[in-house]
Amino acid sequence: MNHVKLEDITPVSSGVGVLPDVAFRTPWQRFDYAVIDPGQVRSIPTAGDGVEWGCLVLEGRVEIEAGAAVGTGVGPGFVIGPVSAKCEVRNTGDRTAHVLYVEVATDAGGDAKRMREGVFDEGLLTWRDAIHGGSGRIATRHVLRPEDFHSTWTFLDHAILSAGGSVGYHYHDALEECFVVLRGRGLMTIDGETFEVSPGSVTWQGIGQAHGIFNPGPDALDFLRVAVAHRDEPYTTIDLHDDLSRREPTSQE
Repeated sequence: MNHVKLEDITPVSSGVGVLPDVAFRTPWQRFDYAVIDPGQVRSIPTAGDGVEWGCLVLEGRVEIEAGAAVGTGVGPGFVIGPVSAKCEVRNTGDRTAHVLYVEVATDAGGDAKRMREGVFDEGLLTWRDAIHGGSGRIATRHVLRPEDFHSTWTFLDHAILSAGGSVGYHYHDALEECFVVLRGRGLMTIDGETFEVSPGSVTWQGIGQAHGIFNPGPDALDFLRVAVAHRDEPYTTIDLHDDLSRREPTSQE
Protein backbone atom coordinates (compact mmCIF):
# COMPACT_ATOMS: atom_id res chain seq x y z
CA MET A 1 0.00 0.00 0.00
CA ASN A 2 1.57 3.28 -1.15
CA HIS A 3 -1.24 5.78 -0.57
CA VAL A 4 -3.83 6.43 2.10
CA LYS A 5 -6.26 9.29 2.68
CA LEU A 6 -6.51 10.26 6.33
CA GLU A 7 -10.21 11.01 5.88
CA ASP A 8 -10.73 7.32 5.05
CA ILE A 9 -9.18 6.18 8.35
CA THR A 10 -11.64 5.66 11.21
CA PRO A 11 -11.02 8.66 13.48
CA VAL A 12 -10.29 7.57 17.06
CA SER A 13 -8.65 9.65 19.78
CA SER A 14 -6.50 6.69 20.87
CA GLY A 15 -4.81 6.56 17.46
CA VAL A 16 -4.80 4.10 14.58
CA GLY A 17 -1.98 2.92 12.32
CA VAL A 18 -1.58 4.87 9.10
CA LEU A 19 0.35 2.10 7.33
CA PRO A 20 -0.80 -1.19 8.89
CA ASP A 21 0.51 -3.29 6.00
CA VAL A 22 4.00 -1.80 5.92
CA ALA A 23 6.89 -3.83 7.38
CA PHE A 24 9.45 -1.17 8.28
CA ARG A 25 13.03 -2.05 7.35
CA THR A 26 14.60 0.88 9.19
CA PRO A 27 14.26 1.65 12.94
CA TRP A 28 10.99 3.44 12.11
CA GLN A 29 8.54 1.42 14.18
CA ARG A 30 5.28 3.31 14.54
CA PHE A 31 3.20 5.74 12.47
CA ASP A 32 -0.24 6.54 13.91
CA TYR A 33 -3.04 9.02 13.25
CA ALA A 34 -5.27 10.49 15.94
CA VAL A 35 -8.26 12.83 15.82
CA ILE A 36 -8.65 14.55 19.20
CA ASP A 37 -11.67 16.63 20.12
CA PRO A 38 -11.34 19.83 22.19
CA GLY A 39 -10.55 19.03 25.82
CA GLN A 40 -9.68 15.39 25.11
CA VAL A 41 -6.37 13.78 26.12
CA ARG A 42 -4.58 11.03 24.25
CA SER A 43 -2.09 8.94 26.24
CA ILE A 44 0.72 7.17 24.38
CA PRO A 45 1.63 4.35 26.78
CA THR A 46 3.83 2.31 24.46
CA ALA A 47 6.48 5.01 23.99
CA GLY A 48 9.22 3.50 26.13
CA ASP A 49 12.92 2.85 26.45
CA GLY A 50 14.90 3.31 23.26
CA VAL A 51 12.30 5.37 21.39
CA GLU A 52 12.46 8.82 19.83
CA TRP A 53 9.00 10.17 19.07
CA GLY A 54 7.37 13.13 17.41
CA CYS A 55 3.90 14.54 16.75
CA LEU A 56 3.04 16.27 13.48
CA VAL A 57 0.08 18.52 14.18
CA LEU A 58 -1.78 18.91 10.89
CA GLU A 59 -4.69 20.91 12.30
CA GLY A 60 -5.61 22.37 15.69
CA ARG A 61 -3.65 23.11 18.85
CA VAL A 62 -2.29 20.58 21.34
CA GLU A 63 -0.21 20.56 24.51
CA ILE A 64 2.11 17.61 24.94
CA GLU A 65 3.46 16.51 28.33
CA ALA A 66 6.42 14.13 28.63
CA GLY A 67 7.61 13.90 32.20
CA ALA A 68 8.64 17.39 33.27
CA ALA A 69 8.77 18.64 29.68
CA VAL A 70 5.84 20.41 28.04
CA GLY A 71 5.53 21.42 24.39
CA THR A 72 2.87 23.12 22.29
CA GLY A 73 2.02 22.14 18.74
CA VAL A 74 -0.03 24.42 16.51
CA GLY A 75 -1.02 23.11 13.10
CA PRO A 76 0.59 22.82 10.77
CA GLY A 77 3.50 22.28 13.16
CA PHE A 78 5.41 19.68 15.15
CA VAL A 79 6.67 18.62 18.56
CA ILE A 80 9.62 16.23 18.93
CA GLY A 81 9.86 14.77 22.42
CA PRO A 82 12.56 13.48 24.76
CA VAL A 83 13.86 9.97 24.07
CA SER A 84 12.05 7.26 26.04
CA ALA A 85 9.57 9.62 27.72
CA LYS A 86 5.92 8.60 27.71
CA CYS A 87 3.63 11.42 26.66
CA GLU A 88 0.09 12.72 26.76
CA VAL A 89 -1.43 14.84 24.02
CA ARG A 90 -4.17 17.27 25.10
CA ASN A 91 -6.31 19.27 22.69
CA THR A 92 -6.18 22.80 24.13
CA GLY A 93 -7.84 24.47 21.16
CA ASP A 94 -11.46 25.07 20.23
CA ARG A 95 -11.51 22.74 17.21
CA THR A 96 -10.60 19.17 16.43
CA ALA A 97 -6.88 18.37 16.34
CA HIS A 98 -5.44 16.05 13.69
CA VAL A 99 -2.10 14.53 14.72
CA LEU A 100 0.36 12.10 13.14
CA TYR A 101 2.59 10.28 15.63
CA VAL A 102 6.02 8.84 14.71
CA GLU A 103 8.28 6.51 16.72
CA VAL A 104 11.84 5.60 15.77
CA ALA A 105 13.96 3.17 17.78
CA THR A 106 17.31 4.41 19.06
CA ASP A 107 20.18 3.31 21.29
CA ALA A 108 20.71 6.88 22.53
CA GLY A 109 19.63 8.05 25.93
CA GLY A 110 18.77 11.57 24.87
CA ASP A 111 18.03 14.61 26.97
CA ALA A 112 15.08 13.76 29.21
CA LYS A 113 14.10 17.42 29.55
CA ARG A 114 14.37 18.48 25.92
CA MET A 115 11.25 19.21 23.89
CA ARG A 116 11.50 20.75 20.41
CA GLU A 117 8.60 22.44 18.69
CA GLY A 118 8.02 24.55 15.60
CA VAL A 119 5.74 25.34 12.69
CA PHE A 120 5.73 24.62 8.96
CA ASP A 121 5.94 28.21 7.78
CA GLU A 122 5.84 28.98 4.06
CA GLY A 123 7.81 32.16 4.71
CA LEU A 124 10.84 30.15 5.85
CA LEU A 125 11.16 28.16 2.61
CA THR A 126 13.82 28.85 -0.04
CA TRP A 127 12.85 28.73 -3.71
CA ARG A 128 15.14 27.01 -6.22
CA ASP A 129 15.09 24.96 -9.41
CA ALA A 130 13.37 21.60 -9.16
CA ILE A 131 15.31 18.67 -7.67
CA HIS A 132 16.05 15.10 -8.84
CA GLY A 133 15.63 16.08 -12.49
CA GLY A 134 12.22 17.60 -11.95
CA SER A 135 10.54 20.50 -13.73
CA GLY A 136 9.73 24.03 -12.63
CA ARG A 137 10.46 25.43 -9.19
CA ILE A 138 10.33 24.12 -5.63
CA ALA A 139 10.58 25.82 -2.24
CA THR A 140 12.18 23.65 0.44
CA ARG A 141 13.35 23.63 4.03
CA HIS A 142 15.03 20.95 6.11
CA VAL A 143 13.00 21.74 9.23
CA LEU A 144 15.01 19.13 11.14
CA ARG A 145 18.19 17.43 9.89
CA PRO A 146 20.04 14.23 10.93
CA GLU A 147 22.04 16.08 13.57
CA ASP A 148 18.80 17.22 15.23
CA PHE A 149 17.74 13.66 16.07
CA HIS A 150 18.98 11.01 18.50
CA SER A 151 17.77 8.20 16.21
CA THR A 152 18.14 7.63 12.46
CA TRP A 153 15.09 9.79 11.87
CA THR A 154 16.88 11.68 9.10
CA PHE A 155 14.68 14.50 7.81
CA LEU A 156 11.55 16.39 8.62
CA ASP A 157 11.09 18.57 5.52
CA HIS A 158 8.60 21.11 4.27
CA ALA A 159 8.22 21.78 0.54
CA ILE A 160 6.01 23.62 -1.93
CA LEU A 161 5.89 22.85 -5.65
CA SER A 162 4.82 25.61 -8.01
CA ALA A 163 2.29 24.83 -10.75
CA GLY A 164 4.14 22.77 -13.35
CA GLY A 165 6.84 21.83 -10.86
CA SER A 166 7.93 18.35 -9.88
CA VAL A 167 10.27 16.32 -7.72
CA GLY A 168 11.77 14.10 -10.43
CA TYR A 169 11.64 10.31 -10.43
CA HIS A 170 14.30 8.82 -8.11
CA TYR A 171 14.84 6.23 -5.39
CA HIS A 172 16.77 5.85 -2.15
CA ASP A 173 18.95 3.07 -0.85
CA ALA A 174 18.65 2.55 2.93
CA LEU A 175 15.96 5.23 3.43
CA GLU A 176 12.20 4.98 4.01
CA GLU A 177 9.98 8.04 3.67
CA CYS A 178 6.49 9.38 3.33
CA PHE A 179 4.90 12.54 1.95
CA VAL A 180 1.97 14.22 3.71
CA VAL A 181 -0.02 16.65 1.54
CA LEU A 182 -1.14 19.80 3.36
CA ARG A 183 -2.55 21.86 0.49
CA GLY A 184 -3.08 21.56 -3.26
CA ARG A 185 -3.37 18.61 -5.62
CA GLY A 186 -0.77 16.60 -7.48
CA LEU A 187 0.17 13.39 -9.25
CA MET A 188 2.38 10.97 -7.32
CA THR A 189 4.25 8.17 -9.07
CA ILE A 190 5.60 5.17 -7.14
CA ASP A 191 7.08 2.13 -8.91
CA GLY A 192 5.41 3.07 -12.18
CA GLU A 193 1.93 3.67 -10.73
CA THR A 194 0.63 7.25 -10.93
CA PHE A 195 -2.23 8.43 -8.72
CA GLU A 196 -3.79 11.67 -7.55
CA VAL A 197 -2.97 13.16 -4.15
CA SER A 198 -4.72 15.97 -2.26
CA PRO A 199 -4.93 17.38 1.29
CA GLY A 200 -4.79 14.51 3.76
CA SER A 201 -2.95 12.17 1.38
CA VAL A 202 -0.08 10.18 2.90
CA THR A 203 2.22 8.32 0.52
CA TRP A 204 4.78 5.65 1.38
CA GLN A 205 8.12 5.18 -0.41
CA GLY A 206 10.07 2.17 0.78
CA ILE A 207 13.76 1.39 0.24
CA GLY A 208 14.51 1.12 -3.48
CA GLN A 209 11.03 2.23 -4.59
CA ALA A 210 11.18 4.74 -7.45
CA HIS A 211 9.01 7.78 -6.77
CA GLY A 212 8.36 11.44 -7.54
CA ILE A 213 5.57 13.99 -7.50
CA PHE A 214 4.26 16.45 -10.10
CA ASN A 215 2.02 19.47 -9.64
CA PRO A 216 -0.15 19.98 -12.75
CA GLY A 217 -1.57 23.18 -11.22
CA PRO A 218 -3.15 25.60 -11.10
CA ASP A 219 -2.46 25.92 -7.34
CA ALA A 220 0.72 25.33 -5.35
CA LEU A 221 1.27 21.87 -3.83
CA ASP A 222 2.31 22.05 -0.15
CA PHE A 223 3.62 18.87 1.53
CA LEU A 224 5.78 17.41 4.28
CA ARG A 225 8.45 14.73 4.03
CA VAL A 226 9.33 12.32 6.85
CA ALA A 227 12.42 10.15 6.27
CA VAL A 228 14.13 7.47 8.38
CA ALA A 229 17.41 5.75 7.43
CA HIS A 230 19.04 2.43 8.26
CA ARG A 231 21.04 2.46 11.46
CA ASP A 232 24.41 1.30 10.07
CA GLU A 233 24.09 1.81 6.31
CA PRO A 234 24.52 5.17 4.54
CA TYR A 235 21.61 6.16 2.33
CA THR A 236 21.99 7.26 -1.28
CA THR A 237 19.69 8.91 -3.83
CA ILE A 238 19.63 7.80 -7.48
CA ASP A 239 17.90 10.01 -10.07
CA LEU A 240 16.04 8.30 -12.93
CA HIS A 241 15.86 11.25 -15.36
CA ASP A 242 12.09 11.63 -15.62
CA ASP A 243 10.36 14.86 -14.61
CA LEU A 244 6.98 13.04 -14.56
CA SER A 245 5.22 15.86 -16.42
CA ARG A 246 3.89 13.48 -19.08
CA ARG A 247 2.53 10.90 -16.66
CA GLU A 248 -1.21 10.31 -16.36
CA PRO A 249 -3.02 8.50 -13.52
CA THR A 250 -2.69 4.75 -13.91
CA SER A 251 -6.05 3.17 -14.75
CA GLN A 252 -7.45 0.95 -12.02
CA GLU A 253 -9.07 -2.29 -13.20
